[in-house]
Amino acid sequence: MKKMLSKKEKARRQSIRLSPAIKKTIRTLDPARILTLDLETTGLTADAEIIQLSIMNGFGQVLLNRYFRPIHTERWDEAMEVNHITPEQVAHEDPFILWADEVSRLFMDADLIVGYGTFNDIERLYESGVVLPDRDIYLDLAEAFSLIHYRETKTITYTKLRNCAAYYGYDSRRSWHDSLTDTDATLFCFHQMLEDDRAIFKKRRYPQLCG
Repeated sequence: MKKMLSKKEKARRQSIRLSPAIKKTIRTLDPARILTLDLETTGLTADAEIIQLSIMNGFGQVLLNRYFRPIHTERWDEAMEVNHITPEQVAHEDPFILWADEVSRLFMDADLIVGYGTFNDIERLYESGVVLPDRDIYLDLAEAFSLIHYRETKTITYTKLRNCAAYYGYDSRRSWHDSLTDTDATLFCFHQMLEDDRAIFKKRRYPQLCG
């Protein structure tokens, strides 16, 4: 008797089957219209505010790298231990909302938006006023790397960007948890994973925009 596959297993097999075609399409894109991004916030709660955002294109050109002054948060001691961004450092910066239109413009012109844990960052940008493209253009490298991570460690969890970057030989000369370093590492991993058949690429829409 043929064993019935679970929905999760069917979806996994479909992703593996479709990944080569997705990668083939990505290789035809203009690198100028491929965006990689990372951001730093005042915390992990729903009301956390953006205090740094970095965006690069597929050529490695920095399109945006700015600090922002939070409007509603005076201190973020726990997050500061990770990102090392102090209230004094951003005290005279613009609040993020003043840059939301510029970020929206970059996103609306993009053919592919790549991140590591992409939808955590995209959700924060969406909640902070960024208009997002309602298309299947979002790629999460944490998801793409997960099968490789499982084969290497037998652990069914997403691993950190730093571990993914080390796996592919990324050499950072800047500190981790600076969003520009993380964006640069994400772009490096993207190019490596594009040529790695074990990295499963799956383009998605942002769930909040799905009707």
